[in-house]
Amino acid sequence: MNRSRLPFRVTGLRATVPDGVPVRWQGRELDSGPLTIELEDDPGNQGVLDYHRRNARATFHVRMGFPELAASLAALGVDPALTAPVRGVLRSEGDILDDHSFALSGPCELLPHELAGDRTAASVLPGH
Repeated sequence: MNRSRLPFRVTGLRATVPDGVPVRWQGRELDSGPLTIELEDDPGNQGVLDYHRRNARATFHVRMGFPELAASLAALGVDPALTAPVRGVLRSEGDILDDHSFALSGPCELLPHELAGDRTAASVLPGH
């Protein structure tokens, strides 16, 4: 085994974006309310720490939900496909820092969803 490359599994990811995101539906812009992001149960949730290159890479299979918006749309009797979580695959990377921490960022490929049109995009931006 190459000790400069350490594989890892991604587990227990759960995040909330309190301010949510704007959502366009039937020509209107709606407030999504809080956005929840959770890790799917998928064997592909894994990554590699490459100490030789000082680079970390990971793949996350996620589902993003809009509980408040979904409840409002469900109350209107819309198709349940509109209220289901949006699923995606996040491929991210970042530098391994001197203290062995790392901040991952990268694009998220969204799977087809009734609420997320062709021009919908998601990504995780670099942070500290």
